[in-house]
Amino acid sequence: MAVMENIRSTASNPWMKAVFAAIVLVFVFWGVGGAGGPTNQVIAEVNGKRITDTDFQRLMRNVSRSQGEAKSDEEQQRLAQQAVAQLIEMEVLTQTAETNGVEVSSDEIARYVLQIDGFKDSDGKFSDTLYRKNLKRMGMTQGRFEEQIRTQLTLEKLSDLSWQGIQVSDGQVRRQYNQAETKVSLRLVRIPDSNLIGDVQVDDASIDAFVVSNEGDIRARYEADFKRLYKKSRRAKLRQIIIKPDVEDSEQGARVKIESLLTQARNGADFAELARTHSHDLSAANGGDIGVMAEEQLSPSIAAAVFDTAAGDVTEVVTQNDGLFIAKVEEIMPAETTDFDSVKADIARTITAEKGVGEIASAYAEKVLADWTANGEPSAELLAEQAVFSMDTPAFPLGAPNFPGLSDSPALIKALLDAEGTGILSTIFPVPGGRIVAEIVQLDRPTDADFERDKDSIRRRLEAMARNEWVAAWKDDLIARADVRQHWQP
Repeated sequence: MAVMENIRSTASNPWMKAVFAAIVLVFVFWGVGGAGGPTNQVIAEVNGKRITDTDFQRLMRNVSRSQGEAKSDEEQQRLAQQAVAQLIEMEVLTQTAETNGVEVSSDEIARYVLQIDGFKDSDGKFSDTLYRKNLKRMGMTQGRFEEQIRTQLTLEKLSDLSWQGIQVSDGQVRRQYNQAETKVSLRLVRIPDSNLIGDVQVDDASIDAFVVSNEGDIRARYEADFKRLYKKSRRAKLRQIIIKPDVEDSEQGARVKIESLLTQARNGADFAELARTHSHDLSAANGGDIGVMAEEQLSPSIAAAVFDTAAGDVTEVVTQNDGLFIAKVEEIMPAETTDFDSVKADIARTITAEKGVGEIASAYAEKVLADWTANGEPSAELLAEQAVFSMDTPAFPLGAPNFPGLSDSPALIKALLDAEGTGILSTIFPVPGGRIVAEIVQLDRPTDADFERDKDSIRRRLEAMARNEWVAAWKDDLIARADVRQHWQP
């Protein structure tokens, strides 16, 4: 029976309506036809089957219809690369379906078409008139449209077959639920390695030998840290006064006031006292002192005014979004660049110390843990030795640890998940650049009744995630094992 005959014979079948939900048909791969005849240019081959420029151009037209034209050459290139990859993937999957005898019947195509909202009338029934009208609007023949559906459903069947048998165990479901629903709060001490690096003993002879044999590594560290440590732009030590028009009730009132303050400052009045009395900025409490500011930390207009002013003088008035600004330039420090040769020994010492700091940091962490366990709380004196401190976290779910640094330690999250109650954890947990010692202050676990209520939805979600991961890996494996020869790179 032809597809259209199937459609007509089943359009009013209530069983069909119950089986299929409304589906929005999106042709990811093959798009609709358009201008431009076929070419002989082969852009890729999959196990000897050619993919031509015609296929590529058709897909790119479809992408343009769905996403709009690319905004730049880089975006156009990215879309073209994705299109070629999609064409290769589709050809691999199509060949795999043929090899494994995966087929789609005319009845299945008919049922699919019946569920497309664009082909239904105002009563929600399939309309043959709308069907043909919309195909014509898309520039599609009925045969080609239905063949595209056949391809889409075939690949869906193939994908479904690939993950048959994938299951999620009861233990996985329970563990996922516990992790998502368990709430915990901690007291913790984070011990950065950098705090203890000065305790590493490195002799000068070792440093000299390290410089000779590792100059490339030392130079790489120098270049990585150059902007942060070894290149300093111009800096100025400043006190400021800001007068805001909204506080003075008008732009004119603010300007009159700051011009008066500028005159007083240049005539010898104490700038710090003027700031304390008149400035509308938070720095007023400190006499306008904002410390040493690098050129890039200032807005362009303020930087220009500051560095055009001699040390000891006061800038001209600068108009900013938040008000009118003047500053006393107390000191100007010129730009500085530290050359490699003058710091390579220091860098070598740091690299060498970094390699040895782990042992010292671990020993200190063990000392903190032992003292904490013995006394019931971390010793403030012991923590002060290395300038570290304890902190309390708010309650958070283990499935989404939102306290900084906790997600860096999967071992800590696992220990919290396995914990039977509150109390100090007997393990030191490594994190990037340091270690954590922790105590569980509060631990709230979900009940068995909660789990029974939610376990089915969790299982479905985990199974969907597992299937998606499996299908992605399966497709990658198929493509890797296929004989793919790409003749054109976008």
